[in-house]
Amino acid sequence: MNEEMIFQQVNLIRQNTLKEIEHLSEEQADQKPEIFPNTIRWNLGHIYTVQNVMLSHFGGKNIDTPSRYLELFVPGTRPDEWQGEVPSLDEVKQHLEEQPTKLKEALIGEMDEKAVKPFQSLSTVGEILNFTTYHEGLHVGTIKALKKANSLWK
Repeated sequence: MNEEMIFQQVNLIRQNTLKEIEHLSEEQADQKPEIFPNTIRWNLGHIYTVQNVMLSHFGGKNIDTPSRYLELFVPGTRPDEWQGEVPSLDEVKQHLEEQPTKLKEALIGEMDEKAVKPFQSLSTVGEILNFTTYHEGLHVGTIKALKKANSLWK
């Protein structure tokens, strides 16, 4: 698979993610049924943060992530434990909308480079980026389940 195809997939998957949250309100983004550990807002911030962190930590690329996002959205965090200001839904959406373009600008021509630290069996920057699309799909599934549990399914 060539580099441009991977970037096209990243963009397509992101557009599908954003489509899932069209017309979602701040209140709806924070509804959390008892059986779920996180909210739609957390899942969205987590998608954004983990994609950047994986490419930075494993891929060795300088992908900037706001420090507040690292406090709120990395694995093991939960909205029930949040303290202080939380990014608005519009802010999270904006980061998600801009991320595919920023990643393409940062990674173009570097997809076949060896990762500085392999992630499981993934040893190149492109393989890690491609994995993050799988990760995003998992969380979109959770977002759909949250919408259904919260009676937001349309």
